Amino acid sequence: MAPPRKQNGNGHSHDSDLRLSPGTENYLLCLYKLWEDDEIPTITQLTDTLRQLPETEGLGTSVPSVAGMIRRMQRQDLVEVGSDKRIRFTKQGMAGGEDIARRHRLAEWLVVKLLGMELHQAHNEAHRLEHGMSYDFQEKLVERLGYPKRSPFGRPIPGTGEPKMPANGLTLDAAQTGEAYVVDRVPEEDSQLLKFLADSMIIPEQTVTVAEATPYLGVMEVTTQHDRVSIGYNVARQIVVRPNKGTPNGGVTGE
Repeated sequence: MAPPRKQNGNGHSHDSDLRLSPGTENYLLCLYKLWEDDEIPTITQLTDTLRQLPETEGLGTSVPSVAGMIRRMQRQDLVEVGSDKRIRFTKQGMAGGEDIARRHRLAEWLVVKLLGMELHQAHNEAHRLEHGMSYDFQEKLVERLGYPKRSPFGRPIPGTGEPKMPANGLTLDAAQTGEAYVVDRVPEEDSQLLKFLADSMIIPEQTVTVAEATPYLGVMEVTTQHDRVSIGYNVARQIVVRPNKGTPNGGVTGE
């Protein structure tokens, strides 16, 4: 849920009163996604994550520049750095992370559902759109989209009550051979990888089965409704699935 907005004397809100710089919002978004994945990063780990952002975001991604931004965010009471050198949200930082994650995931749906762009284009386009969304715009967009609870890639939209991980969810590398699973979440950062996954129908709400697993080679064969494909364990670890309990294969939806 977007954080509460300040009111002026006429009862109108000022989004600009709470809006942070695009650079700070990008850091909060990366930290929020790491938090969703139960990661409490060091400066070096955060730097690696920031390097996955589109070059158009214009972020410096050297360790010294990231460390400098984190010091600035500490002064803004957005993060804390513990004695273990790991970065944690403050209450205010968590609210900011939820806010930018919500805007980003709604922007992904705007691109895919309303504009009809390909799934693999949505993540980068959303980065261009997310920073300019007002609270009123978000409310209208949510209504137009039909109140989605997850992004097109399966990550929960903050404020909808969706959990970080389905209760019976697991990553695809841990799936049992021969068992059918429903895809819950796919990685969105690498557009070429995402295009491969989308072309292979390895996308949220589609059914997949591990046909053959060869951990010692680092590769598995996955059967989908469209094809049988090989994917690496490094990719499978980024795909969240849940046991198939008769879920219809409707592809990516806004529900």
